[in-house]
Amino acid sequence: MSPILITAVIFFTLALIFYSVGVWDERLTKRLKSWHVKVFLLGVITDAIGTCLMIVNLGYIKFTPHTVSGFIAFFLMVFHYFWALNVLKNGSEQQLTHFHKFSIAVWGIWMVSYLSGMVLGIRML
Repeated sequence: MSPILITAVIFFTLALIFYSVGVWDERLTKRLKSWHVKVFLLGVITDAIGTCLMIVNLGYIKFTPHTVSGFIAFFLMVFHYFWALNVLKNGSEQQLTHFHKFSIAVWGIWMVSYLSGMVLGIRML
């Protein structure tokens, strides 16, 4: 495994940790808080860095079902972050206490991409 690939995997795993902590704490507390939004952003940033490193490692974007699901999940994460930021600043009490439903859906879609990448990576070893 190349050093760039190892670094990308580390960043994807950090994204998994940040995003999971934020989403699942929000789900358990049933209320969107400012620190959740900050952790969502850390998840987006680390996922973006991992994605850029994978592209650098390969030298181009190879469109596969995993790649497509990964980009869909990434754009959903970005949308989720900005929507959470908006709900935190302008949302009603109901929006703050029901936002976790959308968070879980986005997290689930992102997990499909994360797990498919893990399976593909293991196959390459």
